Amino acid sequence: MRQQKRRPSEHGMLWLRLGCASFACFCLPVPIKAQTGACPSLAEPGCFDQDFPCETCCDTRMLPIGDLKCWVGNVKFATCCGLTRLRMQAEEMLPKHVVAERQAECPPAAQHHCFDSYFTCERCCDTRKGGQGDMACWPDTSPYGLRTLSFGFCCGLQ
Repeated sequence: MRQQKRRPSEHGMLWLRLGCASFACFCLPVPIKAQTGACPSLAEPGCFDQDFPCETCCDTRMLPIGDLKCWVGNVKFATCCGLTRLRMQAEEMLPKHVVAERQAECPPAAQHHCFDSYFTCERCCDTRKGGQGDMACWPDTSPYGLRTLSFGFCCGLQ
């Protein structure tokens, strides 16, 4: 029996702080009162089945990247649990960075489950975009019941 997915109240909203520059802060409206261990409202339903339910795979209480048994091949935490959607929204709000032509490199100790084909390790961990890499990669996901991924954890600095 599959648990029914809960949708957060559309009336209760919280503003998510994405990051600040010296001239402005960038925020997103997000639903409040997400439950830990519940399937995030942003999750992609096509990623999950009876053997790998969303509630288990996206549960970040043990690891910030959910249950590692769920992530095989192109099935990634960031895409399936909704992080990529938040990153896309954050990217639209943040100022664009001009980066040198030399390709960034992924740190050897990086956690590859933090990234996907669009928000790659090379992109997110590129410190030419700032001291914490690309800020669009680290939106606050706690209102969705997920632990927020950090530059330090994902880029292998912790």
